Amino acid sequence: MVLVAYELMRDLASMLGVQPHSLAGVERDLFGGYEPTLVLQATVSRLGDADLIDDVASFVYSAHFLMPIAVGAWLWTRDRNEFRRFGLSLVVLCALAFVTYVVVPTAPPWLAQPDSVRHLMQQTVQRLGLPADLIWLYSHHDYNLYAAFPSLHAGFPVLAATAAWRRDKRVGVALSIWAIVVWVAVVYLGEHYVADVAGGILYAAVALAIVTLVSRTGTDLNPQADARPLEVSPDPTDS
Repeated sequence: MVLVAYELMRDLASMLGVQPHSLAGVERDLFGGYEPTLVLQATVSRLGDADLIDDVASFVYSAHFLMPIAVGAWLWTRDRNEFRRFGLSLVVLCALAFVTYVVVPTAPPWLAQPDSVRHLMQQTVQRLGLPADLIWLYSHHDYNLYAAFPSLHAGFPVLAATAAWRRDKRVGVALSIWAIVVWVAVVYLGEHYVADVAGGILYAAVALAIVTLVSRTGTDLNPQADARPLEVSPDPTDS
């Protein structure tokens, strides 16, 4: 359902005549004239193992859809109600993000600033010598280029870490560390501004609040969870 919705809204902003925005100015205002993406890319490029860092960051970025699936499968085997909460929070987050992508489309750094921000993800894919079919799929997949804010790459790990924390704090801590790694990776790769990441975290917090409110107001995520057999009192006329 989420993927279908994403495909449906992909060209909706352009059909409505909404022009994409760049958050480069916002980024410079937040960091005193500096852009973290440019700083990170310049710093790493001076290291001897820059290619390895690019490879690791690209892998982290590519695990975007695999991570919630893995966490969902783990929750399914441990706690069905928490699985339902996690699934609902993903749907709410995506719904909020998809509306934003249509109303206020934003470009990622590599697209907004092609003369200064390197598109490291694409460079890594080409350098690794992956099969031609995979390179073609990456290069020609018609995904939404103007869906940078909020960053779902930043939001999904927040939901996963929160759900895991409720079930197993050790897993929650591990996923919290993973979330931080993802946030740094997407900024370094030029796929998102820090403002996009902050937006993803904020939207995830709102999604969690909505799901919590829904559960507290009596909308049961598992209608059979509280079902109890009716107690039948003996009929005195039967004695």
